[in-house]
Amino acid sequence: MRTLLRIASASRACATSLLLCYSGTAAADPPTDTVAPTGSFFSSLKQALKQDLNYEVVRGHFDVGSPPDTHRFYCLVDTRTGRNEDYGVGGDPFLRADGMTGIKAGAVSPASCDKAEKQGMLITTGYVVNLGSKAANKPASLPKQTAELNRNAVTPEKIDVAGVKLGMSPDQVRAVLKSKTLSNHYESMEALGGAHSNNGGRFVNVIAAWSATPQEGESFEVMFTPIPGRERVMAIVHSVAYSTDTAVAAMAVQTGLESKYGGYAVGEELPESPTWRLQIGGNVLTGDSCNGRSVFGGLGKADFSTPARQNLALKTTADEFRNEIEQCGVAIVTEDQSMANGHESRRDGLIARFTVSAYSPAIALDGASAALQLLQTAGNSGGTPPPASTKDSSPPNL
Repeated sequence: MRTLLRIASASRACATSLLLCYSGTAAADPPTDTVAPTGSFFSSLKQALKQDLNYEVVRGHFDVGSPPDTHRFYCLVDTRTGRNEDYGVGGDPFLRADGMTGIKAGAVSPASCDKAEKQGMLITTGYVVNLGSKAANKPASLPKQTAELNRNAVTPEKIDVAGVKLGMSPDQVRAVLKSKTLSNHYESMEALGGAHSNNGGRFVNVIAAWSATPQEGESFEVMFTPIPGRERVMAIVHSVAYSTDTAVAAMAVQTGLESKYGGYAVGEELPESPTWRLQIGGNVLTGDSCNGRSVFGGLGKADFSTPARQNLALKTTADEFRNEIEQCGVAIVTEDQSMANGHESRRDGLIARFTVSAYSPAIALDGASAALQLLQTAGNSGGTPPPASTKDSSPPNL
């Protein structure tokens, strides 16, 4: 890549020095196996001179080059006007106090954000952007093709486990679980600022429901983002247990999973513990190469006493979430099972118990960023956000 242009105050002297520095450096050829979305140097120079990183935040990033010589560029948006900057910026990303991502030591490149977006290289998941009033009133200017892709893309919110969808509110989850007529119900409320804090308000951490008989029944454990009054489902664990007389055919479960989550070839025998990874573009990859199932995967319990998990979004950093999204995907679905008749294959076996879990690091990251902003706002004002609501052989339901 050519020499990056450091973002500086707009002055004729600075412009001249940047131009001389750039024109005296030979341009490196991009790797032959990578499309570099290059643009105009003079336009990127113009951006470098007028850019103000106090008001511009990251809306996405793209990578150019091949390992080990890979360069990451960030695409910025002006929070005052809603205008997207044309060229990628190199630098060090950091989480701002308002939950958005800023850039330190920014340097403008001649790599075009628009071209990166059209080529499907721009990754926007995981970045929070809150625009000002002027920007909010400005109509979106997505290319027609991009808008069509976004409308038809599979998102984490379209993934459900036995009727409970990622992204649902607590009231929506309560309604689904009520329809299951499960005899036990439990909800865990937590304080956003910690058990002894008055800041941040209270949020629904976990909703669980399960049958009276764990040997033959059903259970749900649903975990939410820590945003008082605006919680969203970020993880679901659904387990079903069967008696010897009611054990379900393993092939029926396999057929249901293949039909619902895709990825594996229809008719192909699933691995012992299948994993599906929903990618940013909506496609589904299979296998657990990034060990994503370690978060919520495994054979879950069929009943609960007092489920109290520490909220994932409050103990994981934004960078860790972003790494999960890049390595694994925006959502991860896993399935585990135990057989009722020994070590029979799926084709001949009967299932005594199975668990399907779904988890979205993208939704968790949104929740973590919003929670941080709420805590900082409450700490600065001395007040608290409003508290959360306290209202109370066919394939099985997957």
